[in-house]
Amino acid sequence: MDLALYDPDLGYYASGRAKIGRQGDFYTNVSVGSLFGRLLAGQFREMWHRLGKPSPLRIIEQGAHDGRFAADVLTTLLPDLPLNYTIVEPSPILRDQQKITLAPFLDAVQWVEDLEAIAPCDGIHFSNELIDAMPFHIMQSSQGTWQELRVDNQRGEFVFQPAKTGPDLRSEEQNLPTRPDGTLIELRPGVRSWTDALSRILQTGYILVVDYGFPRQELHASHRREGTFSCYQNHRRDAEPLLAPGEKDITAHVDFSALAEAAMENGFQIEGFTDQHHFLVGAANSLLQSLEGPPTRASQKTLRTLRSLLHPENLGTRFHYLALTKGIPMGEPLAGFRHGRDPESILFG
Repeated sequence: MDLALYDPDLGYYASGRAKIGRQGDFYTNVSVGSLFGRLLAGQFREMWHRLGKPSPLRIIEQGAHDGRFAADVLTTLLPDLPLNYTIVEPSPILRDQQKITLAPFLDAVQWVEDLEAIAPCDGIHFSNELIDAMPFHIMQSSQGTWQELRVDNQRGEFVFQPAKTGPDLRSEEQNLPTRPDGTLIELRPGVRSWTDALSRILQTGYILVVDYGFPRQELHASHRREGTFSCYQNHRRDAEPLLAPGEKDITAHVDFSALAEAAMENGFQIEGFTDQHHFLVGAANSLLQSLEGPPTRASQKTLRTLRSLLHPENLGTRFHYLALTKGIPMGEPLAGFRHGRDPESILFG
């Protein structure tokens, strides 16, 4: 998966082959329009206040794709809120695309190839659909135990073959339930090293993760016999990650419970967890107030876009939001989490 997505020359993402939107392979919140970035910018502003209004506010984005989200945030927050916007991007092709998109904001933006290049700081780390594209291991139940499916080559074709579990997965396996033979579950050990790196970087601040997935109890429910991994190409979904590597997206749902546990072990606290519908209802409150009055063409367009982001059969329940804090006293929930339930009971109940 790492090669198929991130090889510099042939990887789906790193080579610039990934296409998002109507003419691409799949939709995201950003492809719907600028409203998503504007609403998240409002949430960043609230975080800035709680951080004590540092000047500039440090925002670190990872998984920025072509830079449109960053452009929407910068357009909304500048010039009244000074920003130092850092994009973590290992792909030279994507960096070039981002610099074109962000040409009006180059004084406020910098690029690094990986998290290790960022010195300790206070601020916000944001990611949208990053974790789902982190390489995962596929586990298969067999006679009361779990085996990892690894990739083999038979007669010139890639196939999955059960193998003994590697040492890097043993701790993760302890949380796996007993399931009938043949059940598939994905694990992402890389999440732990990712939260390790963020713990070193963020002295005081927030992590905001937007992605599709579930708490562990729902993700590992008994009816999910075939796991959650999927591939997308030309808006068509398949479950064949070994076919046409490098030509399509490979993804699996995020285990938000495992992500929260790894972060808590690194000194973070859970600020909130909810689905996109409830998050955006809270985050859009001031926007909706500004639209009160006689409808205009612009206000009607904004409302249509908001409905697309909120719709339960579209994006509203597909995506979840997890906010983590470090060094910030817990108080009233952030705007996006005011309508959410107790996060720990959802994630670990």
